[in-house]
Amino acid sequence: MLTKHLSGLALLTAVSVHAAAPVELVPVQKKDVAVTTTQPVSVEAFHSACIGARVTGYVKAVHVDIGTLVKAGQPMVEVDVPELAAVVAVLKAETQERQAALDAAQSEQTRVKALAATGSVTEKAAHEADLRVEQAMAAQNVTTAKLAEAEQMLAYASIPAPFDGIVSVRNVDPGDLVAADTATTLIQVDSITPLRVVAYIPERDAVWLNNGDPATLSFDAYPGQTFSATVTRTAGVLDPDTRRMRAEIDLDNSKGLLFPGMYGQTTIELKTRRNALVVPAGAVRLNDGPPHVYAVENGTVKRIPVTLGNDNGMQIEVAAGLTGNEQIVVNGLGRLRDGDAVSVQNRN
Repeated sequence: MLTKHLSGLALLTAVSVHAAAPVELVPVQKKDVAVTTTQPVSVEAFHSACIGARVTGYVKAVHVDIGTLVKAGQPMVEVDVPELAAVVAVLKAETQERQAALDAAQSEQTRVKALAATGSVTEKAAHEADLRVEQAMAAQNVTTAKLAEAEQMLAYASIPAPFDGIVSVRNVDPGDLVAADTATTLIQVDSITPLRVVAYIPERDAVWLNNGDPATLSFDAYPGQTFSATVTRTAGVLDPDTRRMRAEIDLDNSKGLLFPGMYGQTTIELKTRRNALVVPAGAVRLNDGPPHVYAVENGTVKRIPVTLGNDNGMQIEVAAGLTGNEQIVVNGLGRLRDGDAVSVQNRN
């Protein structure tokens, strides 16, 4: 029996020695790590204007349609307002009459003041001449102001483009009756160069977000193609419902490749950590308790809990837990336990 027991013990020892797991080691690297955030984005027009009518009348002409490129000030819709045109004509005639009356009053004022200087008329007569000039001037000013107001309203009969852009909505045709100062949109114009690209950055990343941060954008419509830009502006506050911060990127669209309404994603470089500790992604065990790696000491593995930082899929930053001098295991992590005997193999 003793012989059998010793024989079994020898066999167990041989098996244990034979069972030492072969492992490969790599050194912990020190390198500069870019801390990034990748978020979905939506494309918006840089400016978007819904344009209605400022005067009531029938549409005389529509010079644009959807897809028409327009320049600032270019007439888009003409409204026929004959009553307002008639008012302008009357006020112009009245302005001329008022001016003639003012000229006559000023001429009379000059004559009376000359006579008053020689004593031919009384000072009272001179004062009355001054009053007539003031009254004529006041009447002229009132008429001139009414004419300017009427001419401004008549100018509203021509609806111009507010800025360079493209017509995205047309809800009007010649002959339509349009009403002044309603919420009805006749024409919508969108500015498409540059475009406003909007992302919402989560709280954990928003604390590092700054204007000028480099951004790379991609869109499903252009697989494999990226667009480089920088963060132009940030809201500076988190949305109370989503706990995210709005960030905007002004993106040049002079080639017309992108449209408002498109979706994509952006990767924003928030900061760079110098001399960060980095390990291969396969060297970190994630699904067996807290994240950890394995080092080898005296032929056995040692489990080392780590705090992780940035992860790009290939390498993972270790924010805490390592000194940078360790050699860590990169294979067979699932079969290792703290204290297991291992044999170190050189990587091919």
